[in-house]
Amino acid sequence: MSRFIDFEAVKTANPIADVAKRLGLELKKAGNALRGPCPSGDGGERGFVITPSKGVWYSFPLQKGGDVLALVQLINECSTKEAAQFLSGNVPLEKAKQPSSEEGSEARGGFAPLTYLEHDHMAVGALGLEPEDAEALGIGYAPRGTMRGTVAVPIRTEDGTLAGYIGITEAKLPPKWAF
Repeated sequence: MSRFIDFEAVKTANPIADVAKRLGLELKKAGNALRGPCPSGDGGERGFVITPSKGVWYSFPLQKGGDVLALVQLINECSTKEAAQFLSGNVPLEKAKQPSSEEGSEARGGFAPLTYLEHDHMAVGALGLEPEDAEALGIGYAPRGTMRGTVAVPIRTEDGTLAGYIGITEAKLPPKWAF
């Protein structure tokens, strides 16, 4: 097996819009671009843009961008070589992203825990959860990101790996309770 990776060939064979969909980014068409929330969770619903005709992306909250390889690096937190191997099909998503020491085993499935959730929010209390219990379960009110305005509840696989989140919209505070 050759150690040489033709990065240009990998980029040509993997259109950025297809890769974004494969990585689970939820983007909407906006003219000649695709826009949506930044994977960092900051910047609102339009903080991230992909220009498929140029094969590039940009994150306004992170103030950085790049090509399809840099997109895989951003999402999977991996090296350029690992990103190319992932796009070539030589490395599955679970192995492309190595969890940092802070994330532990949570990131093995490709999802990092939402660290900005508010466990002591009134919407969480409306579900009958004490802040300590909500924190232990990873449940909290999302004040930003794609889950903004909902109570985010983690979904885990049988082995405890974080598989994603669901948002409980009925837990939104009525307008008269707003601060």
